[in-house]
Amino acid sequence: MSAEHRLRVLGLVGLGLLGGVALVAFAASACPAELPGRPCPNAQRNVVVVVVLAAASVALLATPFAFLAEVVVQRRIVYRGTWWRAGRRGALAGLLVATLAGLRLGGALSVPAFIFIIVLAIVVERFLTSHGG
Repeated sequence: MSAEHRLRVLGLVGLGLLGGVALVAFAASACPAELPGRPCPNAQRNVVVVVVLAAASVALLATPFAFLAEVVVQRRIVYRGTWWRAGRRGALAGLLVATLAGLRLGGALSVPAFIFIIVLAIVVERFLTSHGG
């Protein structure tokens, strides 16, 4: 693993942590004084921003760890396409978070739906891995 790979990993982890800090800062300051008689005027926009920040942070944090996991499995050899597969797995993790959050906010998340979405993500990854994607 070269210095370029280490810098990419550190950069993506840093961006993911920065996204997490932005998420916490936004969530803390979005509507600090919501009262029953005076609801937050931008509640829907705030929910969308929080879900997008959470999904992006998860994707940015999952990508370098997926890369490092694959490098460890391959005995510290970085093969062509390793970053592509790690990016795909990170994007899949971010999409998974966004989907689960959307279903939860819509009141449609149940245990069978949760299990189905997790299994679907695993099947998609297995399919793309087995077909050289």
